[in-house]
Amino acid sequence: MSSVYSSLSPVWAITNWAARKLLSARAVKLPAPVISVGNIVAGGVGKTEISAAIAARLVAKGKRVAVASRGYGSAWSRGGGVAADLETARALKFPDEAMVILKKARGAAVSVGADRVAVLKKHWEELRPDVVILDDGFQHFRIRRDLDILVHDFSVKWPLLRDMPSYFSRVGVRVALSEVPRMWRKIPWVRARYHIHGKLPSEAMVFCGIGNPSRFTKLLVNAGVNVQGARFFRDHCEYAASDARKLLEWRRRNGDRLPLLTTLKDYVKLWPLLESQGGVAGFEPMAVEIGLEFLENEDLLWKAVDATVVP
Repeated sequence: MSSVYSSLSPVWAITNWAARKLLSARAVKLPAPVISVGNIVAGGVGKTEISAAIAARLVAKGKRVAVASRGYGSAWSRGGGVAADLETARALKFPDEAMVILKKARGAAVSVGADRVAVLKKHWEELRPDVVILDDGFQHFRIRRDLDILVHDFSVKWPLLRDMPSYFSRVGVRVALSEVPRMWRKIPWVRARYHIHGKLPSEAMVFCGIGNPSRFTKLLVNAGVNVQGARFFRDHCEYAASDARKLLEWRRRNGDRLPLLTTLKDYVKLWPLLESQGGVAGFEPMAVEIGLEFLENEDLLWKAVDATVVP
């Protein structure tokens, strides 16, 4: 993020402060407890990973979980819908975050739509959730929350703030995916980092369309992958067959020997373009499975979650 975009932070933060003040008093109270997972900056910092981890833990405890996602940039953001499994979501062409959650938290259901209240109410009897998780929910003011969780990465330079950092001290749980600066260590933080599952090739070419692509390539390099080239698409990119052919041509110009690596978030959107699904011949990138590894104070997260969801 550049300093030019970062300079817009006060405008966005003040706008959300006013909206929160005006709308929170009229927020809808749902029949089940609500856990919001969000952040105060624009771009990806791991919200969906935390949402999926919470959903998976609660499903394992026998809870019916509904994760409410906006579906940013997709047709489902306007129309709204639900899916209870990855196969259904894939057939319906659900947005990337929804499919990632369904893959990582099997047994949970996902509702998608900008008007999360309307979608949840319409499908409430079908979902019958014991708990609702709002993925990227901190700036969603229409639903009353029982627990707010903020996820942050202090290593991002010149962040574009959606809310002011003072909210760190007002929420139930804070998760840092970086070192926490001294000025913020007076309040407790859960610390975590990304962790790659499975074996990776020693050399590869990389592409993705996520909020913070440099984090993905850095993670691969730190895992011992010699990244020979990288191509970045816009966040929430809807890939077309032409994109797959361009990536294959890019690979061929570099010797046609190195595998193409991408994120799971990108891979689930590429499904119709894969050669194995009758898509573009030769296009079969490898999805890198990334999870979270907790480093400090993990118990603070689970105690807060368990206290919110009544046994």
